[in-house]
Amino acid sequence: MMFEKHTNEQDLKSAPDQQVAFEGFERKQNRLYQKGKVIVAAIAIVNVADGILSAVLRLNLFILIIEIALSIALFSGITWVRYLFATGYALGILQFLFLLLGGTVDFSDAPQYIVLMLILMAINLASCILLFKSKSITEFMYSQRNG
Repeated sequence: MMFEKHTNEQDLKSAPDQQVAFEGFERKQNRLYQKGKVIVAAIAIVNVADGILSAVLRLNLFILIIEIALSIALFSGITWVRYLFATGYALGILQFLFLLLGGTVDFSDAPQYIVLMLILMAINLASCILLFKSKSITEFMYSQRNG
């Protein structure tokens, strides 16, 4: 006969095996959630700190309000904010590259600025990649959105 009938015993694992598999899955998801929570919180905190610095340097409180609102939205799991942050970090990398490769500023008298920009580029790159690719961030943001 072309189609064979299978019993439930053949198709399903035993109840204890299913319980062990479920507990393992649950532990893995919890680790992903916790790791994502730490990463997103760090990105949000750095963003707020940057907003405070920008607000002080530019004497513009509006910047700080926007940065705080976006950081709260990111931590709340709003997907478009995640991609806005990632795109902003990517554009920041391009901006730093432009400046380093002969843009409008001469850094020959101040090599410490080059080091600072390289550090900021590395942070932007890491944040951009994490926001676009991290399964931990995906799990955390999904949980934030869906409870």
